[in-house]
Amino acid sequence: MKQALFGQTDENSDVFIYRISNENASLEVISYGAILRSFNVFGTDIVGGFDTLQGYMDDKSYQGATVGRIANRVAGAKFTIDGKEYAITKNECENCLHGGSGLSSKIWSLVEHTENKITLGYTSPDGEDGFPGELSVYVSYVLQGSTLIIDYKAYPSKKTPISLTNHSYFNLDGIGGDIRKHTLRIYADRYTAVDSSLIPTGERPSVFGTALDFSYEREIGEKLGNGIDYYDHNFLLKPEIFKSFLEKRLGLIATSRAEKLSMNVYSDQKGLQLYTVYGDSNGPLMKGGVRLTSFGAFCLEAQSEPNSVNNGVGIYDAGEVYSQCTVYEIERSE
Repeated sequence: MKQALFGQTDENSDVFIYRISNENASLEVISYGAILRSFNVFGTDIVGGFDTLQGYMDDKSYQGATVGRIANRVAGAKFTIDGKEYAITKNECENCLHGGSGLSSKIWSLVEHTENKITLGYTSPDGEDGFPGELSVYVSYVLQGSTLIIDYKAYPSKKTPISLTNHSYFNLDGIGGDIRKHTLRIYADRYTAVDSSLIPTGERPSVFGTALDFSYEREIGEKLGNGIDYYDHNFLLKPEIFKSFLEKRLGLIATSRAEKLSMNVYSDQKGLQLYTVYGDSNGPLMKGGVRLTSFGAFCLEAQSEPNSVNNGVGIYDAGEVYSQCTVYEIERSE
């Protein structure tokens, strides 16, 4: 592993960049937000990111970040545990997105490293963003050939909700192109219906025959314009194929293919948020001066269903361990 100073925050905290590599791939992680800055496979960097720390501090799109304590949205920025209501940070109108100020803007510490693994940790204090209990969080980035394994562990001091994910923006031909010609299959037969604020309505309709039907491999852009201009939807996963990583049995939840590379996504999570960059013809300048514009990248965020905490899902007590593992397996396109 190689380590270097990446920059300093406005509070003069040092932010480091860590790099591991092999003959097929390399990845870079920074200690700000435990962010995946680069994932270069067979000569193509397939994730978005910035050249400077300031780019990340100014960013509002969670490029490559570890997000939580609760990924996605919490309705009304509040939830109840054992009869007590907790108010958390409102950062998207009246709702909470990705944990408020969240883990994505914190300085993480290097906990462990090997030639193919980087583990970062952060302890979120009791009451941070309104969440109950202290939470010790660890994320490991493991590089095996051209496969990236992201493994999470979290240890609460009292009963609290937890749902973590990585928010990388992918383009299998390299950032700067258009992902509408990428093919995509998602192993799901239902999705989470949401209202105009992207809060779940409680309905989970079938994907079949809709613009959300990725039950077979097709181009991402094929059904856009039929009532849906872009994707920001959670799919309820139903994997059919399983594979072991780090001695964990994970389901194949999505497959994407482009001109250069293909990607298989495996996870132990029940939901997958598909997001396609949309509505910005003058987006931020990414690494190397490449501008990210509409349909320049897509996210595949394995996580719990949005607002699941208000259905009593994803709440962990002291002594319980939160565990999550998601894998991005990259191959050359046939």
